[in-house]
Amino acid sequence: MDVQSKKGWQRLVLPDGKIRKVSFSGGWSVISGLYKPVGPRGYSGRDARNLGPLYGYKFDQSYAFGEMLVRDQAGRIVPFAEFAALAINSRDPAGAYAFRINDKDIALWDNAGAIRVCVSM
Repeated sequence: MDVQSKKGWQRLVLPDGKIRKVSFSGGWSVISGLYKPVGPRGYSGRDARNLGPLYGYKFDQSYAFGEMLVRDQAGRIVPFAEFAALAINSRDPAGAYAFRINDKDIALWDNAGAIRVCVSM
């Protein structure tokens, strides 16, 4: 699944079965042209500090700007890294999940890029 930086929640349904591997490729930016693309962990260091005053545009204040968020079928939101670990260690992770960039809907217009999520069963 390609998770687009210019869209809100994007749905993925996982079938029954054991997940062997969760991986990603690609990158995205919360302000195209001003900030370099990052992976699913989002911005850190100088870029994170520079984005600090814009904190009101984060979808979830608990996580970094640009971090990939995952919502499970119960409505819990976790970062992609935690989703990957939980999914691999779960006996049956089947169900609907939703993915997005940590940026509010009103701020998606200036984003660029996508991150491809691969789930191997």
